Parts: sequence; C-alpha cells; structure tokens
Amino acid sequence: MSPRPARAVDAEEKVDRQTRILDAALRLLSLQGISGVSMRAVAREAGVSLGLVNYHYEDKTSLIRAALHRIEEQDIALVEPDPALEPEERLRAALKRVADPEFLTTEYLSLRLQLWALAQAHEDFERINTAAQKRYRAGLAALIHAARPELSADECEERAADIDVIQNGLWLTALLGLDRESIGRNVRRCEEIALAG
Repeated sequence: MSPRPARAVDAEEKVDRQTRILDAALRLLSLQGISGVSMRAVAREAGVSLGLVNYHYEDKTSLIRAALHRIEEQDIALVEPDPALEPEERLRAALKRVADPEFLTTEYLSLRLQLWALAQAHEDFERINTAAQKRYRAGLAALIHAARPELSADECEERAADIDVIQNGLWLTALLGLDRESIGRNVRRCEEIALAG
C-alpha cells in the first residue's frame, strides 16, 4: 500500500481540525450559551491553539455562523430520501428521525434552544435559520409529494409546515421530560398529517 500524498493528509487534518473547532463551539453553546463561546474557550475545548481558531474563523460571529450552517446540514439530512425505500416508507423514516436518541439528549436540545434564541437576536443568524427552515420544509414537502402525488404542491408545503411545528414542539418539550410514549404519539401524528388521503 502506497502512502497518501502529503497534500491529502494536510487536507484531512485541516478538515479534522475545523470539525473539532465547530464541535467545541456547539458543545460550549449548548452548555453555556453564547456568553460561553469565545475564541479562546473554543480553542481550549477543541484542544487546538487560539491562532488556529483565528486562522479558520475571523471572529466569534463567523464561528457561530459556521456552527449554524453545520446544524442546517444536519437538519437537511433528516429529510434526505433513502433511495432503498418506497416513497411512503422514505417519508415515515424521515418523520421518525427527529425522535432518534441523538436528538433527544439534553445537550442537543439545549443547543437547539440556544440557536433559536440566537436567530432572534442577530440578523445574520436569523437569515441562516430561516433559510434552513425553508430548506427543511421543502425537503419534507418533497417527501410528502412523492408519497402522495395526488396532493398539490401547496398542500404538501402546508403539511410540511404543520409537521415542522409539531417536531419543534416535540424537541422543546423533550427538555422538560417528555416521555417516549408521548414522542411516539407525536411521530404518529406527523405521519397522519403527511399521509392523510
């Protein structure tokens, strides 16, 4: 087996460092809120030098912006269609993903609350949040339309919006100790909304 070129190793290390930096920023944001996120605190949490954080991110705002984009991509992945499944099963699988254990941890749910609050406090963050929500709803509407092609685009979008509200409410109340049975009922309610004839 031949060694990888130095440029490939450097690129992988750069991506790994950026991932560690963003992970650290998200962890601090979920645990301490925006006041706990400084370039120095992120460097310490990520185990990298302050200079490296400053190399990748101009300031705290650009770092938070990158973190928001990371969460946006995670949200979009929730509604990515699984080509191995039939359209209705793709939709059901996507609707169940929001109740995956990784999204029901206190750390993740606290992070969501912080990000929603940031979207209300900063114009750039609000734009990112709004664009992410639109993309998520569009992906969900596309899944609904594939499963129920007889529905109009407007009806699919309306159902996607209703489901999004329920899912966000599920995440918010999960912080208060929403039980698994309640979560299951909410997922089933989303399925009913999406698949109603």
